[in-house]
Amino acid sequence: MNSRRKIPHCRGYTLLELLTVIVIIAILAVLLAGSAGSFRARAERASCVANLQNLYAGAASYIADQGHWPQIDPGLVETQPKQYAGQWIAALAPYGLSRKNWVCPSQQRALGSPDINLADNTRTDYDAMPFDSGLRTPYTWPTQPWFVEHAAEHDGGPLIIFTSGEVLSLTDAMHYQSTQ
Repeated sequence: MNSRRKIPHCRGYTLLELLTVIVIIAILAVLLAGSAGSFRARAERASCVANLQNLYAGAASYIADQGHWPQIDPGLVETQPKQYAGQWIAALAPYGLSRKNWVCPSQQRALGSPDINLADNTRTDYDAMPFDSGLRTPYTWPTQPWFVEHAAEHDGGPLIIFTSGEVLSLTDAMHYQSTQ
């Protein structure tokens, strides 16, 4: 019996094998980088839709409690946007809405992600439509929007939520109206 142990021979990788692996990883990285942007855009759009649905639920609860739409001067949008935003945020805050519900994540990213909790950064990325103080007026017109997104950050343009609670992009809403 031979007492000598055989030492396994360690074989290294060739330069060609290493380069092949590096090229494959680079190709996969390029493919993933392109799809990561579309994943982010879809996630931001979904978050924006959820924000609009939360605003709708808060406004519907406000109407159920008060009997009318919040009476906030729409002229403040142009003249005093921070005051307008603050009034809307305060009006729907008792219904579980925070400042984050008023901010589109795509717009937030485009602005460099400012701290929305600071008074200087108070804003609403969704405009509320003006309704009179009549009893349940916002429910009178089924195709009347309740909230409309400011920016066209998503495919199809700004998002809109209607009296029914349905969220559509501007392009989809225009197409829907033209088929009716």
